[in-house]
Amino acid sequence: MLTSLDLVSRRDSGAVREPYGDSDREPDARPFPIALSTLAPLAACAAIFLLLRPYYGLDHDAVIYMGRGLADLDPDGVGRDIMFRFDGQSRFSVFSRLVDGLIPALGLAAAAKSLAFAGCALWFAALAALASRLACASALWALLLLVACFDSAYGGFGVFHFAEPFATPRPFAEAFVLAAFAALLSDRRWTAGLCLVAAVGFHPIIAAPGCLVALLYEGLKDRRIFVAALLGGAGLLVAALAGAPLLERLTARIDPQWAAIISVRSDYIFLTEWPAGAWIAILRQASTLLLAASLAPRRAQRLLFCVAGAVGLGLAASYLLGDLLMRELAAQAQSWRGLWLAAAFAPLALGLAAPALWREGSQGRIVLVLLVTSWILRAAPESAFLALVAALAWWSRARWSHISLALLERALFTLCGLCALCVLGAALWFAREYVRAAPSADSVLPSVLRAGEPAYIPLLLIALAILVAARRPRPLLAVCATAVAAPLAVFCWANEPFPLRSADVRPQALEAIVAPHEGEVLWLNDKLAPWVWLGRANWASHVQGAGGLFSRGLALVWRERMGFLHDLGWVTDGALTPRPGDGVDFPPFTRGALERLCGRADAPAFVVGAVESPNALPPGLEARFWRGPMRFSLHLSGAAPQWTPIEHYAIFDCAAYRPAG
Repeated sequence: MLTSLDLVSRRDSGAVREPYGDSDREPDARPFPIALSTLAPLAACAAIFLLLRPYYGLDHDAVIYMGRGLADLDPDGVGRDIMFRFDGQSRFSVFSRLVDGLIPALGLAAAAKSLAFAGCALWFAALAALASRLACASALWALLLLVACFDSAYGGFGVFHFAEPFATPRPFAEAFVLAAFAALLSDRRWTAGLCLVAAVGFHPIIAAPGCLVALLYEGLKDRRIFVAALLGGAGLLVAALAGAPLLERLTARIDPQWAAIISVRSDYIFLTEWPAGAWIAILRQASTLLLAASLAPRRAQRLLFCVAGAVGLGLAASYLLGDLLMRELAAQAQSWRGLWLAAAFAPLALGLAAPALWREGSQGRIVLVLLVTSWILRAAPESAFLALVAALAWWSRARWSHISLALLERALFTLCGLCALCVLGAALWFAREYVRAAPSADSVLPSVLRAGEPAYIPLLLIALAILVAARRPRPLLAVCATAVAAPLAVFCWANEPFPLRSADVRPQALEAIVAPHEGEVLWLNDKLAPWVWLGRANWASHVQGAGGLFSRGLALVWRERMGFLHDLGWVTDGALTPRPGDGVDFPPFTRGALERLCGRADAPAFVVGAVESPNALPPGLEARFWRGPMRFSLHLSGAAPQWTPIEHYAIFDCAAYRPAG
């Protein structure tokens, strides 16, 4: 039975046939079951994909991109923030222009949510198009499930994720790259080229490894492409040596002072700073990709090898040019970000390898169970070891073909089942502890599902069962899965756990307090409040340091200001690192500290900080108080997560603390 995706694939390749043979024949009386058998599993996979990527509001790097939109629309207000005055990256993406148009039309919160949803929807559509070129029938839905359920983190510290549910250009660029690969598998080079151009327009860093994969894929068929690429690379090197704009950064070095700031604030930039856990995931993904490539059909095989090669070249270039030689453009290009391809393709590779291994008898099933166990354990050190053993065992299977494997096979299946039960039990325990400590019922489901921990083990086993049995999912079961997952996904996208992060509010009482003076506002331990609630620049915040890699001036100003606040005891050490952790909920305000800050030549107009109550300030401090909407600060330093309620704020007018003269 042909699916609609099969028909689209054949139509794209120019070999379309009518599903019923004779084009003049009346349609069969069974169009509904055919549509249902195709659309129901696809809808179920899409619902699960969105359910495991709940919307978390204006958070993560969405703050940077949506803040850039606020700055463009208000250059004399938010635009005066040091993050945007020293901006060194937004001009390279069309996403900023998209944000500039959507904020006036929809408002900040709705624009951010719309962009996040559009990015995820486009990503899943591109994934479905690619998967339909790699597999058909039941295997297609299993591949979609595998990508949906596994952890999407990549890079040194899990800072970045593919298909992230945030308003950033990365999901759009990733989606166009996947669409380009689907076009390449259908021999549609021009379509692939246009998709890659669109990807570069959204995010050049994310698109670059996709372009390299396409170059390798086509170059293996036509070696003249490699020659042209080498000539083009030589031309770029000559232009860099001649001082061409942007390319001159390839010869410029990052000085030690700048490098020290980058290493502390953005430690994921340099590979030498990465923890061992990052390399465990990379080794597991590489083993899975190479093992699947040796089993896949020729076109899929070539694509998987090209993905592995592009990721390896990216890591090598990042280490040699970025870590060792400290070249500015190499560090900024972050070629290691090609790991998003490895993270996205490794589940696909697992799905492509599973049925082939299962059909190979005891040897193949032993290799498969080792590989699956490695994916269940994920971040554990044993994960990489098991994946590597699985790949080596398969490639050397001729040497142990004479050994009786029945007992070993049963033992490994038992071990895999025990690992699955242990990991699932730990995930459920974590979910229970989170539910007990969560401050709001609305935050429980999205927060638990965001990690995907309770869901990925069952979904993995379901996908593998579909692949091994080679049976199409029953439409009725798919409809039931959609009926459960879709409403939960809608709930997780409609109810943000922390809606105040992106609320479109302008509190009149607060605006009246700061109305007497123009200028920056130092809002301690909050990155959005000055921009959204006051339309003002923030004097110093953790998020401003994210752009330090692209602007030395920003890095120096940000580090000096945050270091000053650290000396005052108003921020913790975590405020200077990429993952802030526990912060100072209620800064210890003193007259001496306020006078030191307000006596600076670049002092802010006002200082805002949370207090336990209006009566909690030490005597002798002049401040006005504002009661804002309740928010909660999360602390993870203890045995269980703790949430501190915050709603009272003290507003200090720096004019009252500025030394005379």
